[in-house]
Amino acid sequence: MRQFALIASCLTAGILAGCNSATPPTAPDATPVAPAAGMTPPAGSGVTGGFVGAGGHRGSGGVRFAVANGVGRLDFGDDFSVQGVPGPFVYVNTTNNANTGRPLRVAALKSNSGAQSYVFEVPPGVSYTWILVWCDPFNVPVAEASIPATP
Repeated sequence: MRQFALIASCLTAGILAGCNSATPPTAPDATPVAPAAGMTPPAGSGVTGGFVGAGGHRGSGGVRFAVANGVGRLDFGDDFSVQGVPGPFVYVNTTNNANTGRPLRVAALKSNSGAQSYVFEVPPGVSYTWILVWCDPFNVPVAEASIPATP
């Protein structure tokens, strides 16, 4: 009887795993940076953009991105809001798709709404033009913001 239960459990797990065949983007993870005087871009600097929903999801609000001394700073505005999804992550990229271009997974989204900041190392030589909120478990876009190219 125990063997039957074990076999049934394994079969169920295999079937359920097959139902979700989405693979999260393979973007590298950003290295978080503790805010330090003179090392991080100052609040209020950088380029701005506005989130819009993507992939049939709702999204809105402002975002600011600044880069200085190899450190990036993302500031989402008080008006930021996205539809709740499982496993949302923040990305910066050269395209509006976390699977193409030069994506960098910044961090898990802190909140579906309101002001929030992310400070992280930025690889040299990449000029980002998109800020994304991405549902990693299902590998689908949630919201995107086009920004002027960052140096």
